[in-house]
Amino acid sequence: MDALLIDGGHLCDSLGSPVMVGGERELLQRAAIRLAVRRGSLPHDPAFGSTLHRLDTDGPAGARDARALAAARLALAPLPQFEVRAAACAWEPGARRLTVRITLALAGRDYQLEVDV
Repeated sequence: MDALLIDGGHLCDSLGSPVMVGGERELLQRAAIRLAVRRGSLPHDPAFGSTLHRLDTDGPAGARDARALAAARLALAPLPQFEVRAAACAWEPGARRLTVRITLALAGRDYQLEVDV
């Protein structure tokens, strides 16, 4: 069980206690955290996180997608419940934002997680 995170903060019930989450929802939350955290940013666990923030916006989109897929697989390797199936990047030049959509399989179902880098 873990505290449910919504928009970067804990969701609390009417009494102010954190709402707890388990099962597939907890695993998906763990995966989302691993993808969003910059690898090497936690001194006590430098292997935690992903290298998605290192993706460049130059070059062909297919090559960027392949690098994103490799980065997602590396980040989620400690969570063997997941199969990372695909990664697709979308670059928004005006907003200077790169969004990476990761497709995962968990317990026979596909899920998509998005990370802005």
